[in-house]
Amino acid sequence: MRKNFFIAFCAMACISLAACSDDENNEPNIQNPSPREQWGPTAKGADFTVPQLPDLYVNYWEYSYSVEDNANLALKISGEFPNCRYFSFSTYNDENGEVISGMSDYEITPDAGCVNPFVQTSTARNTFTVYIVPATTTDAQIAKLPSKNIIKLGAGIKKACLIIREYLGVDEFGGVELPAIQAYDMNTMKEVLAPKRGTSNMWRDPARFEPQWFDSETDVPFMLAPRGSFYPNNATDYLYCRTAIEDNQVMTWSFIPAPYPKSVEQYEGAPCRYWSMCFGTQLDTRSYYSVYDAQANVPDGQKVTFVLCVKQNPKLAEIEQAVADAKAAGQYIHLIAWDRERPSYFGPKTPIGNCITVMYRNILPNKEWEHSMSNMKPTPYGDPVTSAREDPERMQAHLALGEYGPRGTKVSTEEFLQSMNN
Repeated sequence: MRKNFFIAFCAMACISLAACSDDENNEPNIQNPSPREQWGPTAKGADFTVPQLPDLYVNYWEYSYSVEDNANLALKISGEFPNCRYFSFSTYNDENGEVISGMSDYEITPDAGCVNPFVQTSTARNTFTVYIVPATTTDAQIAKLPSKNIIKLGAGIKKACLIIREYLGVDEFGGVELPAIQAYDMNTMKEVLAPKRGTSNMWRDPARFEPQWFDSETDVPFMLAPRGSFYPNNATDYLYCRTAIEDNQVMTWSFIPAPYPKSVEQYEGAPCRYWSMCFGTQLDTRSYYSVYDAQANVPDGQKVTFVLCVKQNPKLAEIEQAVADAKAAGQYIHLIAWDRERPSYFGPKTPIGNCITVMYRNILPNKEWEHSMSNMKPTPYGDPVTSAREDPERMQAHLALGEYGPRGTKVSTEEFLQSMNN
């Protein structure tokens, strides 16, 4: 019922806008597809099709279009705030995957008569309007737009990609319809047909996998990821490490995760909005395992331990029992048994292998928080471990963040079991 009401509302809004246009400019009503037809299909982190090492608890929708062929067009994005932990709009240069700009949920000014439910708890139906405008848009033109929510594209962008992210939604769409897309000519301020959605380069195949010297190192530092060309969330920072786990090895790390808010009223000033530990393969850059903050169930200020081994470890049952005993004794501990024979995105003949990238994700990290990863110095891609030795106090998490920074250590299975029994 709620969804049908919203569709009817959007239709009435479009009719009202067209009616004003007919009266003043004798312009016809512009017919656009339904919102779900305008956006790409739901891209789920959990279905192992999304590249670039996503979280398993996020859904994406993408709209890519030629800016070059629509240089004077602004996009009007109108919809209802979803029911989820976090959502945002991000724009990218679709030719190289670099982030241009974006807007997180709490930054969105709601429509008149509504509240932003990411600022103030509300179960009512609350709507918003966001405009995506070209780089050449003047302040005078922006002033004519009936919204404070303006996302400006960068200069020289030929093809743009707009992505919606929703984390931990109540259902696939966060309990609401996807926002509608309309287009306006910024010179005439008249509505025109929205650009046809193209195919985004976010779906491009990953770079060829190459083993690295540090994959076999037993000391595995976590480092801050750079703002690269992999369609990153502009409001998220990532600590990452890469390693190869052999059948007779176990990797562990313990740290204090960033406290996350338990209610909307705690969002402002929180160390982060959401955190997760995600495990993906370098082979196809997909994620196959994730643990998010509420699942970890660790009290604020307490340590959590992660244990990583392959499913093919001959003593997996003993590892599982040791972890279960530790949990029963009150430890906050999580075991990831990575199945190196699991079929990859490339098909059953290409298993995911044993080279793993671990991503510790903080959404909306507060840079003012003394343990924020945002204050670290990022490492460039290529050989991050060597680079991190240039300035270890700022580039290796366990040195830069103390107990709040993870550091992986690989030991033999026998050493791990002995340490757990002591």
